[in-house]
Amino acid sequence: MSMVENGMLLVPGASLYYEVRGAGPVLLMIHGGGGDADKFLRVANHLANWYTVVTYDRRGHSRSSLVDRTEEYRLETHSDDAHRLLANLTDEPAYIFGSSSGACIGLDLSIMHPEQVRILIPHEPVLLQLLFGNDQIQARKSLEDLQENIHRELQDFQENLCREGVFSAVMKLSSNLGIDSSNQSNVEQMERIVGNLTYFITYEVPGIRSLSFDIDALKTVLKSSAMRVIPTGGSDSRGLFPFRCTVALAEQLGTEIVEFPSHHGGYNTIHHKVFAERLHDVLVNGSMYLKNR
Repeated sequence: MSMVENGMLLVPGASLYYEVRGAGPVLLMIHGGGGDADKFLRVANHLANWYTVVTYDRRGHSRSSLVDRTEEYRLETHSDDAHRLLANLTDEPAYIFGSSSGACIGLDLSIMHPEQVRILIPHEPVLLQLLFGNDQIQARKSLEDLQENIHRELQDFQENLCREGVFSAVMKLSSNLGIDSSNQSNVEQMERIVGNLTYFITYEVPGIRSLSFDIDALKTVLKSSAMRVIPTGGSDSRGLFPFRCTVALAEQLGTEIVEFPSHHGGYNTIHHKVFAERLHDVLVNGSMYLKNR
């Protein structure tokens, strides 16, 4: 396992916790809703063989505190945080991997600061506006169902906490939400997860549903810069709305999807080593995966 250096960066309205491991070109990894830097722990340790891997807790998540805890979710605020974090760590263009809503942040960063991006890998970005007709209706319903399910589970967690104690409440919440309970070694970690999920359903999901992403601006930047975008999706995600968003993004950009192992969060499963190797291959051989550019 690579040595890890951590730090705090003050940005407008927040302080960002980040971790750096490995050596080589910078690879910034941006997590999705409900997560934090630890989501990438397994895959980052593999990638550190080739890259200086930077992971961080997005504002409102875990160790990255907000000045105003009730601030609305704004994509451009989160992408500005990523911009400032990169500027603090390197003067060179970086590789970016973003997952889910983290992929949307990476896409916005690419529009606003293309000079900071070598290759962006958006993994199943939740860009509902790229979908049409029944696909968009189903996607919005899926997000609403997820929001309601997490809200219900958090309510049950609080009740179990009072009735059955911390250990039992943690095990039940982990099991019901598909969280690997073997990683929940202390109460602090579970408190972080509960806080992140609360932020996700209160602020991020509404922000995602109302998101307006300028796909034409991205196309313009791609034509006028060296920066490249390679959409990716999990091989087990076909048919689910995040994968369909990836398909729509690839169609808009005139390229093809690159499939990664497993599903929406494949980097945090038993497939993490294969996932890391696949990501490294795509970054090294990026031109092979681009069509009509």
